[in-house]
Amino acid sequence: DVVAVSDGGCADRVAVDFTTLLSHDEGLLVGSSAKALALVLGETATGGFVPPRPFRVNAGPVHAYALAADLSTKYLSEVGAGDHLLIVGRDGSTREGVVGRAKVEPRPCLRVDLARGDATGQVFLQQAETVRLAGVGGPLPVTKARAGDAVLVQADERGTHVGMRISVDVKEK
Repeated sequence: DVVAVSDGGCADRVAVDFTTLLSHDEGLLVGSSAKALALVLGETATGGFVPPRPFRVNAGPVHAYALAADLSTKYLSEVGAGDHLLIVGRDGSTREGVVGRAKVEPRPCLRVDLARGDATGQVFLQQAETVRLAGVGGPLPVTKARAGDAVLVQADERGTHVGMRISVDVKEK
């Protein structure tokens, strides 16, 4: 769930373009901590400023993790053409997606603090109405996210090292 939303400054944002189309309820699991990954939906909605990009997930800044098809995590800064990431649906379905390119550009961001059970984390996302979290009740534009909103978060008690889950105490702030 969303705990707080605040200014995230300007970041080098990564847009992940797949070689396949995304449905309206599919996206990537992304976050600043592997212990709390938010489902960020693809840019399939019509917005006021840009047309839909149903092959793209506006995933967040270069420091964030994305879940790979092999269930390891990968820094968005390391994602590139040919990589295999896990496309996740709001219903929990998954499929493998091949990255066609990763586009990095400076963009203003919002910080969304998350909690699910004992797992906490945050995701930084571009401040744009086309960037949407998977809310329990449907897509939630990050520009409308507020504390108390229920969003889909994959929680994990274990941390990661070099992208692989490990069973030692890892603290991320």
